[in-house]
Amino acid sequence: MKKIITAMSLGVGAMVANAACPTPTLNTSLWWTGSGKVEQVNTVGTVYEWSADFTTGGCESTMGYWFDYDDRKNDHGNSYAVYPFAKNADNSAIKPMMEEYGYVTIDYVLNEPQAGAQGEWPYNFVGFGFNAVSAKKEDFDMSALNGLCITYTSTIDAKLEIQAPFSGDHSCMATMAATETPKKLDALKGSDFEQEDWGEKGKATTFANGCADAFKNVIAVKIKLAGANGAAAKGRLRVFEIGPSGTCTGAGSIAASEAASFTFKSDGDGGIAPGGSDAIVASKAFNNARVTLSGRTLSIVGADNAHFEIVSLQGQVVKSGIASASVSLSNLNAGVYMVRVAGKSVNMSQKILVK
Repeated sequence: MKKIITAMSLGVGAMVANAACPTPTLNTSLWWTGSGKVEQVNTVGTVYEWSADFTTGGCESTMGYWFDYDDRKNDHGNSYAVYPFAKNADNSAIKPMMEEYGYVTIDYVLNEPQAGAQGEWPYNFVGFGFNAVSAKKEDFDMSALNGLCITYTSTIDAKLEIQAPFSGDHSCMATMAATETPKKLDALKGSDFEQEDWGEKGKATTFANGCADAFKNVIAVKIKLAGANGAAAKGRLRVFEIGPSGTCTGAGSIAASEAASFTFKSDGDGGIAPGGSDAIVASKAFNNARVTLSGRTLSIVGADNAHFEIVSLQGQVVKSGIASASVSLSNLNAGVYMVRVAGKSVNMSQKILVK
């Protein structure tokens, strides 16, 4: 059964769950922080779901939902996001990373545009963000905000994007400079955003009041990563908190358990690809390959004649050899490592915790 949730009181929500649905109101408090383990983004002041007995209809959730996107679906590209964990039993790839790290994060792989890429100016991109209201991409008036704040890291410069229904390919964007340590940006107002200019390609919509108009009809808030002039690039994006200006604390730290590389490749439509791994061949041998750890003994089965590497969080190869059912890890320090197994018909990665 789903819970009845309100931003103010569970008790109040229980009394009105079957009443007429209230008009959503703008939430001026911090919208999201991974430390709360809540994967939906509370952009409105009161949030209702279905009634407690799940038999009588309540109001649909008015929270935002995280998703990724890239240039594969509509632009003939080959860039993608990579997640640290597979989907859990609730079909979520977002919740596992919050439970482990306390924030959301993806790796991005920006490949150079392929032949036949859309338009005269090939463009590669990967993005990660959330719908403003529900999973239906409804628009919502956020003009009452005094701007946005976000705490993040990104290997390359990124763009904070406000998507409005009438902006098309010319959404309003503000620069998020590359940073290896958590950085807070605050008071990002309409005047800090500019529409992407594609010249004659699309003739950008002109807003009467600049990008301040985009805040009146927000469909989604996104973070976009793009290669300079379509150049290939790889990196990592982390989001620790996001919300109205003045609500972000700037708190955020990179988890010691965070893997050196992520393995679950996105499918280009907000989910994880079947088989689930970056640069992994979906084959019978791969499906049968298994890595298990018992005490300080690592077993790699179903990967005959394959080569393995054990990589630290700092990216250092600390042990390597031919995959076998008994690999001693007695000389390793306690910690999290990535096991990589590669061979003629197998290519896989798996995180292990050595105690």
